[in-house]
Amino acid sequence: MNLSSDVLSTLLGLVAVSNLTVLPQKAIAQNTTPYPAEAVEVFTTTCVEQGDSKTISSEKMRQICTCSIEGLQKIYSFEQFTQIGNSIGQGKPAPTELNSIVQACVVQEMQK
Repeated sequence: MNLSSDVLSTLLGLVAVSNLTVLPQKAIAQNTTPYPAEAVEVFTTTCVEQGDSKTISSEKMRQICTCSIEGLQKIYSFEQFTQIGNSIGQGKPAPTELNSIVQACVVQEMQK
């Protein structure tokens, strides 16, 4: 498995993190970005923690994870994002667009 596949697998697994679906409505109402701030933070923090520090530094993982969540927010509503996460959690494949976003972020950030 190459570096891109390792990171992609990690990020796709994080989409299914159940904490993202049980956020208080207050957090959603106060957030000015497409996803609740808590959901973005949970995704990013968990994503970085799941990275293999022997292969990718924490800083590089943070850049990849941030790029990924920003890209996901551009094309998926928060409801769609959580539905995709639930589907992946049930063993269904991730949408092609999601894979493309994550792959592009891995390539972009690893070239810096």
